[in-house]
Amino acid sequence: MDSWKQMMEWKKFADQYLGQNFFTPYGQQDEAQRNQPAEPSEEKGFPAVNIYESDNELLCIAAIPGLEKAADVDVYVDDRSVHLKGKTNLVGGKYRIAKQEFGSGSFSREIELPYRVRSDAIQATYKKGFLYLRLYRLPADRQKPKKVDIRRFDD
Repeated sequence: MDSWKQMMEWKKFADQYLGQNFFTPYGQQDEAQRNQPAEPSEEKGFPAVNIYESDNELLCIAAIPGLEKAADVDVYVDDRSVHLKGKTNLVGGKYRIAKQEFGSGSFSREIELPYRVRSDAIQATYKKGFLYLRLYRLPADRQKPKKVDIRRFDD
């Protein structure tokens, strides 16, 4: 691998992990960010999510500013993940965007959970720009595979 290609690979990794254009000179960085509108996406981690856990419970908090109503976000929960999909609307009125760190528009994000959760006991609340999801651990007896008895075909 030539040195230029190797450097570009390192640049790509640095940009990905630091969340910014790491190698852009300081004075040019703000200008580069202004010229590229933020588009919320799964790769950029929008919406930002914190997950808190206890022995039997998970509390997921997603920062979703700009929802006009709770119905503007769809939440899907399976036993190992949460999928958030929706649309935000942040309008500056007569102002134009000078710097944008969180986006406006459609988003979709899937979040892996630290353990399996029940699908029949989910509480969701949206308040002041935050979506709160309370999920409950799937009991250990439900996590074990169940042995299936097989009858002979000719019985």
